Amino acid sequence: MSRCRLLLGLLLLCGAVRAEPEAVFAHPLAPAQMSALLGTAARPLAAATGLRGRFEQRKYLPELPRPLLSTGEFLFARDVGVWWHTRTPFDSVFILTRDGARSRDEGGGETRIAAAEQPGVAVAARIFFALFALDFEALANDFETYGVPTGGGWQVGLRPKQAAMAAVFREAVIDGAQHAQRIELQDTHGDRTEILLPEVDVLGGALTPADRQRFD
Repeated sequence: MSRCRLLLGLLLLCGAVRAEPEAVFAHPLAPAQMSALLGTAARPLAAATGLRGRFEQRKYLPELPRPLLSTGEFLFARDVGVWWHTRTPFDSVFILTRDGARSRDEGGGETRIAAAEQPGVAVAARIFFALFALDFEALANDFETYGVPTGGGWQVGLRPKQAAMAAVFREAVIDGAQHAQRIELQDTHGDRTEILLPEVDVLGGALTPADRQRFD
């Protein structure tokens, strides 16, 4: 179970007006209905090479009075994977591809998990890629989907279908407009993780050599 929690936790490394978090789960939506909810603003993602931006992540633990804050930058490349660079409070890099996952800490230590040896990595990659691309048809393979409009954007709720995944976290709520801007996860132990993506650029052209090198 600890390995399962690790793999699904990787999904969270992964400005809209928000509805109340629980309200979205009163509005189930089929994947085909998501297109109408997202509108034309999110369509450029369908043809995008990927996304680049900054993140702020807060981990709320019941036993701590203040959340644990980390910040950094990320790159999602549709045909390669996700590069997640935490700069504060400690420098580390996490890379997720369909072939596996690996992380490097500021001391130079590296951890690798091959998808061939741990199928959960492939599941994490599939979900993470679909989340960044707003591919709710793919997300519907693993989650019950919900959605409501919010001001100039939308809010989507996800609840896991499989018992193994439901044992790790209870639900996820995503707020956005042209792309996901805020992701919140509630786990089964009362912990809550919030990720803000305040600055995101949609990439339309081929990746630069420097960007591809990040995945080496």
